[in-house]
Amino acid sequence: MQEKIKIIIIDEQHDYRNSCAERLSELGYDIIASTSNPVKALELIKESSPDIVLFDIVLSPIDGLAFLRSCASLQNKPHMIAVSSIISDTVIREAMQYGAEYYIIKPFDFNILDERIKRMCGKSASLPVKQISEERSDAGEIDLESQVTSLILEIGIPAHVKGYHYVRTAIIMAVENPDTINAVTKIVYPTIAKKYQTSSSRVERAIRHAIEVAWDRGDIDVLNGIFGYSINGNRGKPTNSEFIAMLADQLRLKNKQTNAKISLRI
Repeated sequence: MQEKIKIIIIDEQHDYRNSCAERLSELGYDIIASTSNPVKALELIKESSPDIVLFDIVLSPIDGLAFLRSCASLQNKPHMIAVSSIISDTVIREAMQYGAEYYIIKPFDFNILDERIKRMCGKSASLPVKQISEERSDAGEIDLESQVTSLILEIGIPAHVKGYHYVRTAIIMAVENPDTINAVTKIVYPTIAKKYQTSSSRVERAIRHAIEVAWDRGDIDVLNGIFGYSINGNRGKPTNSEFIAMLADQLRLKNKQTNAKISLRI
């Protein structure tokens, strides 16, 4: 029988910790600890080796970012998921840089969190969850979702923009299956619309809006480095499909180079 995924919850709100623990238990997870104190949580992590740690950014006596930094040197470090009501590009970017693999905004859909946790930990009928996670780490596998999240935040699409989630999903689809970029209208938009329970036309408009936000607020040097021409030039903004394709290509190239280096070391 496959072991249950073990989770520690860190949040200052007692009621939230209880409701979160109850909902995740219903989904089949083993909630091994729940606390408001991140310093105590560090000791709990060392003692119990959880698979997942859910933590808020607003904590004391140290905040969530300091907590992440403290976890960096842990042996058998668990997957770290920030669960917070803070919507700040800077905070989200720092959380990802310090080791958070996913940042989810409260309130959220527990079914989406369930999907993310299972994707992080892997699924197998024959191997324990922790062993699968370690094997993937040894093989140098890179968390695609974390990469996509970091990239779109870097180019200037804030997490609170509705198209943010659609762009992220579209890029992941394009990385995993490059042929989908040739069928944005027929495959990408309808797939995203079904996932988020909306319409294809709204997905298209939201992605377009996210691109406009990036062009208005984003880092010019980063955008020029990816898209190869001045964002103030006559060509203007890329189309949705161009935008998704270029970012997907960027990630595929990066991972290809990383895998090549891993192969050379082996």
